[in-house]
Formats: sequence, structure tokens, C-alpha cells
Amino acid sequence: MNRNGNRIQRQGFIILMVCSAIMLCIGIFMFVTGVDSTSIVTGRYSSPTEWTITWHTPFFGAVVLLALGIMIRFDKPSLPKMDIQEKRKFIFDKIADFLKEDDFKKRGNHFFKSNGSIGYCMNIQNDKWNNARQIRFTLNLGIYTERFWLEHEDFKHSGVGPAFPKEYECAVRERIGDLLPTNEDRWYSITSDTDVMNLWDDIEHDLTDYVMPFFTGYNTESDVVPNQCIYRKGGKR
Repeated sequence: MNRNGNRIQRQGFIILMVCSAIMLCIGIFMFVTGVDSTSIVTGRYSSPTEWTITWHTPFFGAVVLLALGIMIRFDKPSLPKMDIQEKRKFIFDKIADFLKEDDFKKRGNHFFKSNGSIGYCMNIQNDKWNNARQIRFTLNLGIYTERFWLEHEDFKHSGVGPAFPKEYECAVRERIGDLLPTNEDRWYSITSDTDVMNLWDDIEHDLTDYVMPFFTGYNTESDVVPNQCIYRKGGKR
């Protein structure tokens, strides 16, 4: 399911939960006050029929809406059995698709987008200790400015910035763990027992709630204070 599909799924779940709560409140009110609702239904070819709605009806409606909401919330596509490398590819492709919808370009495990004055970079960094039983990776983020690159990275004195800057060439650099409330280094792990959909839910949450807001905090070159985040926690990189 793509990013828009996940958003629609969450919105549908919220709407159904709100409607279920409203129906439940109506049912409780009718039960406590002993009020019934009576209406006259007129058929086109039949005499009028009187219908009486008791508290049972909104209660039943609330249960039905709740059940539908739970089904939507936990409905996940069935996936074929995957080995650890296939799981890695699945997750990395999901990350790439997520960023592509926000106009990021991809080269290997590097992603870049420019708004004209500054650039946004992200890198998927694999753990150097990865093996056949476990794959770990984290996300490195950067804010690129051509002025910073020309002053600090243009070792050949070309006078021209790269068309596709990398995170390690950025003026501001962060790691995903620094953006989380715990402020602890964050590594995602894939093993033979990993549920890739649950893992993707966690990553998508971090991308949506922390990575994208971090990027949107920088709009012009004047927002960027070079080196403000680089090596803030000594020895981490």
C-alpha cells in the first residue's frame, strides 16, 4: 500500500471511530432517558408504516462501525515468504517510494530534493556489522547549501556544486535518532522473524512525523547554520 493509500486507510479508520462513538453516545442517551424514536415511513404502493427505533439500534450501529474500523485499520496485504535480503529490498523500496512521492530523486541509497535555494538529503546507512542473520540500518539527514559546499567540500576548486549532493556534503547533518523524543540512536533491524509490514509502519511513522518536519524547518539558505548538528554526539559517525 502506498503513502496515499495508508493515509486514506488511517482517515477511514478515524471517521469510522468517530461515527461509532457518536452512535454509542446516542444509544446511551436513549437508554438512560428511556426515549424511543418513532417515524412514519410511507411506501409508494402501500399504506404508511410506523417504525420505532429503540436504544438497541444505535448500539448495534456503533458495534458495526467499530468492527469495520478495526478491519480497515488492521487490513494488510498478504505477502509472499521472503528471506532476509528480500525483506531488505522490500523495506528499502518502500522508503524510496515514500520519498519519491515527495519529489526526491534516488541514487543508490542516497536521496535528494532541491527547492531552488537549498537541498534536502537522506541516506540509508547500513551497519558495518551486518551479516546473513541480521541487517541493521539507520537514516542520515542533511540540509545542503551550495555556499557551504563551495567553501568546505570543493577540494578541486571547480566552483560548481554537485548536481546530486550527498548527506555527508551537507551544512546541517542529523541522524533519525536525534529527531525522536527519546533522542537515542535509532537502528532498524531485519531478521528472518521480522514482520516487514510492522517494520514499515514504524519507519513510515518516523518519516512522516520526524523526517519530513525536519526538512520543512529549512526553507531558505538563511535558515541554515553550518555545522550546527554535525558530530553533536561525539564518536557517533
